[in-house]
Amino acid sequence: MRHFFFSYSRADAVDPYLDRFYDDLCREVSIRGGLDLASVGFLDREQPAGVTWPTETGEALGNCRTFVPVYSRHYFASHICGQEWHTYSARMTAHHTQTGIRSRGIVPVWWVPVEEVPDAAQYLQDTRDKFGEKYRAHGLRYLLQRSDNASDYQEFLVRYSEMLLEAAKTAPDPLPTPDLLSVPNAFAPVAPPAPADERTAGSQHGSGPRKVVFVFAVGDRSSMLRVTHSRLDVYGDDWTDWRPYHPASSDSIAVRAQGVAATRKMTSSVVPADESLFDLLERPVERPCLVVLIVDPWSVGLAAHQALLARLDRTRSRNSVVLVPWDGDEICRSPQGRRAYDRLYASLGNWMDSGDGDFRGELPSMEEFERVLGQVLIEIQGRIMRRAAVKHRVNEIGPQYRPILTGPGGLGR
Repeated sequence: MRHFFFSYSRADAVDPYLDRFYDDLCREVSIRGGLDLASVGFLDREQPAGVTWPTETGEALGNCRTFVPVYSRHYFASHICGQEWHTYSARMTAHHTQTGIRSRGIVPVWWVPVEEVPDAAQYLQDTRDKFGEKYRAHGLRYLLQRSDNASDYQEFLVRYSEMLLEAAKTAPDPLPTPDLLSVPNAFAPVAPPAPADERTAGSQHGSGPRKVVFVFAVGDRSSMLRVTHSRLDVYGDDWTDWRPYHPASSDSIAVRAQGVAATRKMTSSVVPADESLFDLLERPVERPCLVVLIVDPWSVGLAAHQALLARLDRTRSRNSVVLVPWDGDEICRSPQGRRAYDRLYASLGNWMDSGDGDFRGELPSMEEFERVLGQVLIEIQGRIMRRAAVKHRVNEIGPQYRPILTGPGGLGR
């Protein structure tokens, strides 16, 4: 059990001052608390190679004694940080429900000034006055930046370490935690209330299923080496690391997809594409869930995905949609891109030819992906509410008309 979980934005991770603060905090807490230095703090970047990071990080959040969020503009804009906050906060809520004791385990650090914090953080007492005017005005990073602030920084380090040790006395009980990517983002904006006529309609007909499963047909870096040597930087050690819009957006698309679901007040999970996909598509009407299959066209070159998608192309369910995060321009630019498109069409041609919106393939940016995803979640809910979750007959011999590639917009929708 780690004494504290260090929660920070990956956009701030390039800052050498952040690493210095983490190391200094570990040493100070270790000395003042009489704790083994190796087990004081949890930093996700220190995990050994080969581990499944969402699982390992989730387990750390389920067992750590205190939670150290490093406030910055980047922090509250991060989906992952919001998921980390939600996970620890859920432990605090469960602890209070079971014992009647409120935990004080979230002890924030103001790295840089933030004008406004999300609702999830509003209830915490603002303790900045305990650490002096410089800290309140400029944040901890400022104390580290200037050598003439050395005494102020050391004073902060001592007082903050004592606060962490005191907070640990009310640590919430450990709580089994799923993979980090399966929990909501605590910082997601709250959707505005629906107009009166929509609320009335919802009360009469129900608001539709609130569960979405994101199924990813994508490989990891090692498997993709057998398929392509282009753009391997978008893949990671695990399929959940896929970031197709890198470098314009370096976020995992799995994380961003769950963020879109959270803004619609939907619970979500992410799973790899395998035979369980068909169990999801064949769920009884009384237990429906939304299924969004997100396909990497390059990964269709993997034999396992080719077989799975070929089977999928012969049957569809109205609770599902296929999204392909790819820029049509990229298809036309190279022979490799055109071959990848041909493989995609050979596997999912019936979906691509359907023309009913079940296949969306021109998603050239993260912003467009999130916009379209929000739309299709609404559309699938509507289908299910109309009790249209029945399978279509499809052309058993495959598609008859091949979409023509013409640049942007050329990938069949």
